[in-house]
Amino acid sequence: MRTSSVAALLLLTLATLPARDFGPPAGARMPNFNLPDQDGKTHTLKSLLGAKGAVVLVFRSADWCPYCKAQLMDLEKHQDDFHKLELNVAALSYDSPAVLHHFAERKNVHFPLLSDRDSKIIRSLGILNESVPKDSPQYGIPHPGVFVLDAKGVIKAKYFDEDDHQRYTSAGILLHQFGIIPATERKEIQGKQIAVTSAASAETVSPGQRIVLTLDLELKPKMHVYAPGVETYIPIEWKMKDGEPVIAQPAVFPAPQKLHLDAIGETVPAYSGHFQLVRDINIQDVDKIRPAVNTAGYFTIHSTLRYQACDDRICYIPQELPIQWTLRYEDLDTQRVPVELQRKGHASSD
Repeated sequence: MRTSSVAALLLLTLATLPARDFGPPAGARMPNFNLPDQDGKTHTLKSLLGAKGAVVLVFRSADWCPYCKAQLMDLEKHQDDFHKLELNVAALSYDSPAVLHHFAERKNVHFPLLSDRDSKIIRSLGILNESVPKDSPQYGIPHPGVFVLDAKGVIKAKYFDEDDHQRYTSAGILLHQFGIIPATERKEIQGKQIAVTSAASAETVSPGQRIVLTLDLELKPKMHVYAPGVETYIPIEWKMKDGEPVIAQPAVFPAPQKLHLDAIGETVPAYSGHFQLVRDINIQDVDKIRPAVNTAGYFTIHSTLRYQACDDRICYIPQELPIQWTLRYEDLDTQRVPVELQRKGHASSD
């Protein structure tokens, strides 16, 4: 892991993410609770918090929800990264301790999975999914998402998506919230006047996961490119190929420099030296991504960086630089707990 030097860009990225406004606002305190985990140990909000706070994933079920199970296993993979930030991690659902124990044992999950069996905390957070019929076994589930808490249990940030099948990954939260870029493979691409280093926040992905692509760009000395929004000049543009097995969110650009060009007597928004672009992408659902996966289990995301580099005398021929990422595909876990542990529906009181 490494810390990015572009914290302001990451905060801008977070501000532009199209998330649903579920739950208490940032600045509110997480409700107190007293809940058992998968091993029968009781946790309170106070006991859960680390020296700097906690990351709490609220999910639908570790039994019948494959997207939740992928998110839980992803959090297990990155819990040490949160611990290094002095943040504890936990997850909460309406599942019974027995269901949570079965999943945790089968998938080697070691952080607390809290059982809010009566959905009391889910209701107090204002994230109960009211569209589920009351006589359904699924009644009581939350809208899934992640809360980032400080050392006093105050909500610093929350990560919810419009689509229940789309989930933020831990690596994405580490990057957006803390400016930490995961230590994944980085690929260098050399273009005319510019060098690009590309990376993805995850190298293995499953349907529904939301990951982050980054481009670190380094212009040659005394070169600049124009920022989006410039008039009469060609701005830098990061385009994703249509028909990809992902849904691309808008690219986020850093605040540009105000560059005065003596040759033409103008001041224009531009970039020079090193800067970074960030883009969230959502992995498509199973039926849309599987056709793109090859026999070895990989698929490729294609994009193009279009730019025109200039120095203090001339502007060079516009360039298009192809950039791609090859990621490993992993199926969702659809195995359920034994029938005797599965939640049963109940008659509605209405």
